[in-house]
Amino acid sequence: MDGITSLIESQATYRIEFAKIDLNMKSNCLPLMIGIISFVFGLISCNGQTKLKEEHQDIISFQEQFETFQNLGFTLNYGVDTSDINRWQNGHRDFEDRPYSLMYQTLGQTIEREPWTSITDKCWNVDLETIEKNGDYIDIMRHISRIINGELIFDNLQDYIDIEGGKAWISFNCHGDSYKWSLKVDGEWVDVELFDKVQLLAEKYQTKGRLTIFDTGAQDFVLGFYSKEELESIKQKTGLEIVLVGSKGQ
Repeated sequence: MDGITSLIESQATYRIEFAKIDLNMKSNCLPLMIGIISFVFGLISCNGQTKLKEEHQDIISFQEQFETFQNLGFTLNYGVDTSDINRWQNGHRDFEDRPYSLMYQTLGQTIEREPWTSITDKCWNVDLETIEKNGDYIDIMRHISRIINGELIFDNLQDYIDIEGGKAWISFNCHGDSYKWSLKVDGEWVDVELFDKVQLLAEKYQTKGRLTIFDTGAQDFVLGFYSKEELESIKQKTGLEIVLVGSKGQ
């Protein structure tokens, strides 16, 4: 019995000592655990604040985008103001979601009221499904002439469009030379080779600018006409992927 009693007393002593050790370990680890938890929550908090800060910094306001284009020479035509640009459903938010691209596209359009003035003469938003009748290719050439700002002048414009008969052409004079181009007929779709041909005229007559294209991802594109220096500046300040008409990146 004395042996058993001694064993029991020894086990009890061991349990007490172990409890003390366990308590000491918990007491010593508690500050460390608190420190780790605080560190983790600190990281989460800082990361969240950083993300919020980055998201805020990434937003380019409507006004900032507009001023950038103004500084690049995109002057609004007479009777046009920023309300004619801020026309989309979600207002400024749409421009912030699509920085520079939506504004560039909109600048190439007309106001949504009479007399349907072009917003600016620095670019043109080309709808590729607009060929229905005689005069439609003349309108295209006039728009091209408008954004070229007199570097190429097309006189005596005439066109012929017969969608059912599969025949179309445009004729004009430019720099004293006469031209007549046959055009492909594909329903109401514009023959985009027309823009390549005008680009060749720009090269022939050594204009300062060249035709450029910005793909919107839809059935339209934005046509521009810029010198090499202008194009580099626009691309640098807006990040838009604008390429020369006829280039491999088109």
